[in-house]
Amino acid sequence: MSTTTHRSVQRIFFIAKRSRCSVIIPKRRYATTRTNKASMGIFEPFLNDNISDKKPVEKQVLLKDMLSKATIKDILPEDEILNLAIETNQTTLSIDTQKEIVSLLLKDSIDKEKILKLVNDTPTELTAFGNILLRSSKLGAPLALELYKLGMENGDDRGAFSYANMIYRGYGGTAKNEEEGIKVMSQLAQKGHPYAQLNLAAIIMRTQPDRVDAAIQLYQLAGKAGLDKAYSELGRMYRLGYGVHQDHKKAIEFFKKGAQTGNPQSNFMLGVYCSSGLGNDERKPDQEKAFKHFQKAAVKGLAEAQYNVGLRYLKGHGVEANHFNAAEFFRMAALQGFQLAQINLAGMYSEGRGVKHDLDEARVWLQKAVEGGGTIGKDAQKRLDELDQIQGKQKDKCNIM
Repeated sequence: MSTTTHRSVQRIFFIAKRSRCSVIIPKRRYATTRTNKASMGIFEPFLNDNISDKKPVEKQVLLKDMLSKATIKDILPEDEILNLAIETNQTTLSIDTQKEIVSLLLKDSIDKEKILKLVNDTPTELTAFGNILLRSSKLGAPLALELYKLGMENGDDRGAFSYANMIYRGYGGTAKNEEEGIKVMSQLAQKGHPYAQLNLAAIIMRTQPDRVDAAIQLYQLAGKAGLDKAYSELGRMYRLGYGVHQDHKKAIEFFKKGAQTGNPQSNFMLGVYCSSGLGNDERKPDQEKAFKHFQKAAVKGLAEAQYNVGLRYLKGHGVEANHFNAAEFFRMAALQGFQLAQINLAGMYSEGRGVKHDLDEARVWLQKAVEGGGTIGKDAQKRLDELDQIQGKQKDKCNIM
């Protein structure tokens, strides 16, 4: 390729800017993914608004029909996997006991007393096995729900928390009952269950805005119990004036509390405050301090932070410019599907900055950005078309896989 052509390729890329200090503010990313923390069962607290399954009634009917014909083999994975669950301390129940419990759950009338005897009257084992069913089987949700409920009825708060989450959401095709879910979570919150406090606060903010004080109190209790996400959410509320009067000092105070235990959102927002100058009374930006906060959030996996660290390494904002590091942080964010990072990484490859010049690799990342859709995806498509034109190649009209 000639030098002129190479320069033409360089001109079709840009390093995206969104503000004078190159900061991208993260969206709320409180995913409702599964987890296995001992104090909360299998569900991570939800703080997003879209928490219910689509078409729950259809799912319930289909699931009920499938369960009526299901066998133990349809529910449980291979013995090798069940044995692995025992070896990794997910359960102490033998494989035969696990199969016997599933057999009892599949019957029209469930013998709860017999199930309790099988777990030696240990309700925590019911919750643990419910977690295994939920993770390992597409048909496991209603069976897990029965185990969570039985665990709850026999004093297991982990089972109660998972039960409340499932019925509130109508999770996995199970019957949805928001009122019952809130009732159980309220009882757990009163007992001091921090994840229930966190969830209940989120529900109040979404459905009862006149009870903001109660939500704030619940968030603070959850934060004091060690849940840094609670402080991050309080910081967000005061920063945006969401249900409260906007107060940046209070927002910073809560973000600092969250950052003390490494919460990535809290560290990121402290970086935003330092970068903008709102982080001190003098209203003077501190880019070096901002970079440190962004970096702490980036190493915890926050894609927006990784992107901003990449920009700062590229431009030398608050840190010595380093194109190699810039490309690496762009790559981290790009691998998580962050479109601006994908476009910028493509630009690095097209220019040979921090990485070896490679137009094919640039095209790969532009294609990924296109797949992300939206206005950024459209912009990436234009850049991809221009790159093809410069190289004298026709646009590949096949669907991007």
